[in-house]
Amino acid sequence: MKFKDTQLDFEALLAEAVFGHGFAHYGYWPEGPPETPSAEALGRAQQAYFDKLAATIPEGIETILDVGSGTGANARALRAMGYRLECLCPSEQLNAMARAKLGEGTPVHDVTFEAFDSPKRFDMCLFAESFHYIALAPALAQAARYAQSHVLIFDYFRRDGGSGDETRGTHRAFVDEVAHQGVFEIVQDDDLTEAILPTFLVLDHLKNAHFGPFLARLRADLRTAYPLRSRLAEVFLGRAMDRFLRPSRREQTFAARHEYRLILLRRS
Repeated sequence: MKFKDTQLDFEALLAEAVFGHGFAHYGYWPEGPPETPSAEALGRAQQAYFDKLAATIPEGIETILDVGSGTGANARALRAMGYRLECLCPSEQLNAMARAKLGEGTPVHDVTFEAFDSPKRFDMCLFAESFHYIALAPALAQAARYAQSHVLIFDYFRRDGGSGDETRGTHRAFVDEVAHQGVFEIVQDDDLTEAILPTFLVLDHLKNAHFGPFLARLRADLRTAYPLRSRLAEVFLGRAMDRFLRPSRREQTFAARHEYRLILLRRS
């Protein structure tokens, strides 16, 4: 398993334990940063993200393929609104959490979107922070295979000329690929980067002001109380702890490298 996969599983578990909703996506802050950066504020912003997502679903949609469904939190909330869903995600750990939430009425598939193969078709394919993991051409081709009406993407793209880590494509390349394949037309394309950025301000604050100092104290206490075990821990985890203890400024780096967009496609 890749470290990124483990990180996603941990963040989802934390969201489940702290907030109870299990949302694994960023927060949405239309009014700007919170007065007090806190986990509680982040939980409210994650709910606002879902509300924005749900409000963008067009009339007439009944069935949804939730691609990258994570813990099933979005699917559960959408099901409560009357939609019928199927979910897919390559993480067995996240899918176990999703099945516990959703029960037998909502199928959850242990598979990537690229490898998904089903005779079923859906009114809409939904990508909530999952589209950036997939190469543009196969993602849109698969969406054309399964989405009879619309595709909804709430996710980030790599900026032109910027490094995007695991982010597969730029927004410009996405627009070009939509035009090239000719199956969908873009009916909504909103740049919401500024409304997403406070997420990183809150996360940086929690890490730099709370988690980082706690880890530093714990590390020092271990050296004093258990010197041998501490040395072993440093051999295997020292570099990772050093990286974690460095002050982070993800708000600036994210804005420089990515743009976060809410996009609705309609079959031409």
